[in-house]
Amino acid sequence: MAVKVQTTKRGDPQELRNIFLQYASTEVDGEHYMTPEDFVQRYLGLYNDPNSNPMIVQLLAGVADQTKDGKCQRNFWTDYHSSSYPF
Repeated sequence: MAVKVQTTKRGDPQELRNIFLQYASTEVDGEHYMTPEDFVQRYLGLYNDPNSNPMIVQLLAGVADQTKDGKCQRNFWTDYHSSSYPF
């Protein structure tokens, strides 16, 4: 009996770019970035309560902040979302 493996379709780079730009609120030297708040609160929809601990937001955003400079860059975003592996 054959086992069927389901894979996730790769994301369209242009569509991913548009989604990223929808949430990225910071621009430095023409490059757009998501702040920790953009990524965790606006995109993921987590910790939106005014009483949420801001350190938790920073900690969660650190997963997407590859350079640890407080900015989620588009290359991480598109690499993650265009992967054919289900996360």
